[in-house]
Amino acid sequence: MRGGCTPTMAQAAPPNRCWHSCCRARNDNNQAALNMCGLLFSYRQPQLTQQLLAASLQQMHWRGPDAEQHSLLQQGQVFLGHRRLSILDPQARSNQPMRSRCGRFYIVFNGEIYNHMALRQQLGLQCQTLSDTETIVEAYAQHGERIVAQLDGMFALVIYDLQRDAWVCARDAFGIKPLFIHQHGVGALIGSEAAVLAELIGAAPDPDSLHEWQMVRRPTPGYSYFQGVREVPPGTLLRSDGSQWHHFCWEPSGEPYVQEHFEQLLRESVAAHELSDVANVALLSGGLDSAVIAALSNVRRCYSVGLQSNNEFTGAAETAQLLGRQLQTVTLTPAQLQDNWRQLTRLRREPLGVPNEGLIYPVCQAMQADEKVVLTGEGADELLFGYDGIFRWSLDADWPGVSAFLNRYGYAGQLQPTPRLNDYVLELKSDNSTQAFVEDFFYQFHLPGLLRRMDFASMAASKEARVPFVSKSLVRYMYRRPAELKIDAQHSKIPLRIMGQKLGLQGALQRKKIGFSAQTDISRPRQDDYRQFQRIVMEALGW
Repeated sequence: MRGGCTPTMAQAAPPNRCWHSCCRARNDNNQAALNMCGLLFSYRQPQLTQQLLAASLQQMHWRGPDAEQHSLLQQGQVFLGHRRLSILDPQARSNQPMRSRCGRFYIVFNGEIYNHMALRQQLGLQCQTLSDTETIVEAYAQHGERIVAQLDGMFALVIYDLQRDAWVCARDAFGIKPLFIHQHGVGALIGSEAAVLAELIGAAPDPDSLHEWQMVRRPTPGYSYFQGVREVPPGTLLRSDGSQWHHFCWEPSGEPYVQEHFEQLLRESVAAHELSDVANVALLSGGLDSAVIAALSNVRRCYSVGLQSNNEFTGAAETAQLLGRQLQTVTLTPAQLQDNWRQLTRLRREPLGVPNEGLIYPVCQAMQADEKVVLTGEGADELLFGYDGIFRWSLDADWPGVSAFLNRYGYAGQLQPTPRLNDYVLELKSDNSTQAFVEDFFYQFHLPGLLRRMDFASMAASKEARVPFVSKSLVRYMYRRPAELKIDAQHSKIPLRIMGQKLGLQGALQRKKIGFSAQTDISRPRQDDYRQFQRIVMEALGW
């Protein structure tokens, strides 16, 4: 969906306040705490015991191998569980669930809020830690849910109001962090992994989702691979009373385009995404996106991954040498790639999205123990029309209909969409031109699928992937810009190419984009590769 507009701080009614002078922070750490983790929340599900919920939380150990903690409230009717990947301040004082200083609100949170210290100043928050978790829960306690629209970063969270016996959950604007929900009557179950929720409620695989996966590599937005388990839409806050609020608005920028301003926004985004006390690294292919990220960052080491007969190691090495960065490469055989598909599928317990998850996982595994933050180039192609074939087609094409478009987009041949996927595409198309629709489709359908794949494949190796191109400031600035600013007959991503020239990245500008390709035989159609990948995934699932 296109989403509703974000209310201003003055317009949004704050439903929950806590002004008591007696409030004191319950967590006394004096360092920031990053929260790349897994969460599980259960509300009034009497059939789910504490032991069962705790065991389900343990199943997400790979999302947070460093600590596990849960709180049981309301005579056992409310469970908040959290698994933590410690990046800063590894002591127990930074573990979650975290309680507000007034004692009214509890939070479980996965993500990182890059502007959280600025929010403390803007909102006049009195905090005792440097944790962004505390920033969120104290801002919520004082200003209500309207603060969610002010969060700049990646997040999936649940906040429980002990006084009102009510909850809200929210997900970042672009779906960088996963969040799923099951609701039945007044009861709710919310978590980072759909398969965990599905096992708790005994949900069967959803045949429509599997058909959509075969056709377009993911379920229709708002659904999961399991019946009765829904995806919380990106940019959305859900309330326990059944209402919702779209806290991010897809609107064109009213500012004139200035190349230098685009470059400044990207520099600021990379700097924000480097916030860390551990060693940051970057993924580096032979292409432009990752080269620019590496050039703007302070990373010392980059990583590249590929198959023996299909990789970009030469281009990556040239870029690394130019930038004065160390480069480590990871080479896989086709058999190793297929083994990774099986291993990851069994861990996730649902279909993988795309074949190169089997590459991202081992390259993250190869990173050193203190290298827990990895910068990646996801989002540049959506931001700047980098999928040049389909974006060029969209400039002059008449709308071909849902089926024809999806078969152009996918690799499955002539499959027909499910009714719900058909309706989703028609709603997204509405009165848009074909080109505007394609822009929305890649932002709202394609990008969340890629982000889910990056989140899972990196978290499976207990690493935190960060995506500087996927920032609200950049997207808001570039959304609905005239296509000629981004793409012409020869090149796409024109603003990034201009910046790359200034940075001296000539090799990356000249090389053909490949990325971390998982094609085991580049001479055969990609449809064949996807059929093999999907067959192996389904065998591993046993569905």
